[in-house]
Amino acid sequence: MNLATLTACATCHHVLTEDSDGDRTVYRHPVTEDRHDVVPVDASQLQQVFHRCHTCTAGLPVWNYRTSLIQIGDLSAGVLVTYSNQWHVCYRCAQHIEADDSDALTAHCAALMLWPPSSDEYAVLRTLHRGIVLGREGRTLLTTADWPPARITAEMLPKIRDRFTRLLRGPAGLPAPINDPGQRRTLANQLDLVPMYWINQEFTDRINEVSGDQPPATVTDELSSSPAGLLAWPEPVGDTRQLAAVSWTPHADGWQIIGYRSIGSALDDDLMPALRHEIGWLVPIHTDYIARRAKLDGRHPLGPLITTWLLIKQQLTETVPAKLPKGTTKAYQRNQRPAPDVRIVRIKPRTTIPPPQRSQPAGTRTRAKPDHRFWVTGHERQQPYGPGRSLRRTIDIEPFLKGYDDLPIKLSSTVRVLGSRTAEKGRSTENG
Repeated sequence: MNLATLTACATCHHVLTEDSDGDRTVYRHPVTEDRHDVVPVDASQLQQVFHRCHTCTAGLPVWNYRTSLIQIGDLSAGVLVTYSNQWHVCYRCAQHIEADDSDALTAHCAALMLWPPSSDEYAVLRTLHRGIVLGREGRTLLTTADWPPARITAEMLPKIRDRFTRLLRGPAGLPAPINDPGQRRTLANQLDLVPMYWINQEFTDRINEVSGDQPPATVTDELSSSPAGLLAWPEPVGDTRQLAAVSWTPHADGWQIIGYRSIGSALDDDLMPALRHEIGWLVPIHTDYIARRAKLDGRHPLGPLITTWLLIKQQLTETVPAKLPKGTTKAYQRNQRPAPDVRIVRIKPRTTIPPPQRSQPAGTRTRAKPDHRFWVTGHERQQPYGPGRSLRRTIDIEPFLKGYDDLPIKLSSTVRVLGSRTAEKGRSTENG
């Protein structure tokens, strides 16, 4: 499930707030109802979408505050205005709300709007902000904010994981698919113990080259790098360049896999320490329950993870332990926690020794050697075993990159292998 989908009104291009009415999702205009009906569409279909803080109209929305419907009346004019019960709030405005300081919130927002304290607009804004601060019923982390990405290093992974698990154990709401209290605690406990993998830049570049063209792969215990884990790239990967990290944890017949975007330094310097302490570096943007033997290709939102696993399984990489700062290891020791297991995964160094050349008899025709690398699709193979190798069993051959390491990768040239299910049938290939 995509947790980062924005829904906007096709008429006014304002991002809409969402509420639930039983099993139905109700979309509303922000702040007050406009004079036209809501026409919800995927915001990616629109240009110049308004997606800003509902209180100051300037900052990037970080939290969604819930209140009752707020009404403000002007007795002299006989007007009653009904405001929203969902408020997308930027991080600075949220700091004023959490401090129960509605006056500071009003002063900050009015200054941006150039409304003097003596104006009627200022008085309405002050009343509205008091309603939000005093009437708030809770808040949920917004996963739709388009954060600039952070640059992730191997040394950061223990702190990145700990910030997210603390968020899971905290009172703030998360998107519904991962907001159940029991599931949040279980997920946090699992992530506390998982190995962490950092993909180096060269390997990340390779993944971005080939992931979009990766054929469907069968997700199995043998494919995944470990039963559970957290994997991060130094920069986002995938078609949209949003996916910065992925965690996977086991369930009865599959895995819960969560994809994350990273939070870069988008705020004023005085706000970043509080944001890192409170939220951290990762925001979930996709969650899926992946059953064993499900097939995922490189175009799936979690496709770069599968591509990473395939290249690791193909033994194109090597894994070495990361050297962590002493402060990190000592902090774990003080809290009587096992030392964090951080592993760096990188492309194996290329050999300088050319492969041996086999001599061919004179006049023998030889097959032309490919001048590029390409994906070969996964297929089944009948493997002989048993007495005299007379028995057959079906095994999975996962997609793999074919060709020498020093050759360029040619995309959109997948070779499809038509595997037979019986020992008597042969195998053939065709270019895709």
